[in-house]
Amino acid sequence: MSIQKNEQTGHHEAPRDLLTIAEAAALLRVGRDTAYKLATDGTIPAVRLGKSIRVPRAALLAHVERLAAEAVR
Repeated sequence: MSIQKNEQTGHHEAPRDLLTIAEAAALLRVGRDTAYKLATDGTIPAVRLGKSIRVPRAALLAHVERLAAEAVR
């Protein structure tokens, strides 16, 4: 993982390997409350960091791929 400088803000940022619930919701095109429920009930992969919940991007994309593969059968 490499830290990169955001050209617009000038701040250094790590790649978004861990998504917030809002970011995961946007990626899935569902509401934030729906994404929160999916994460807390274990439907989508999530980790708790203190009081925050984060969704690993790679695990989420792999989960969606598995669902798509099952739907085709």
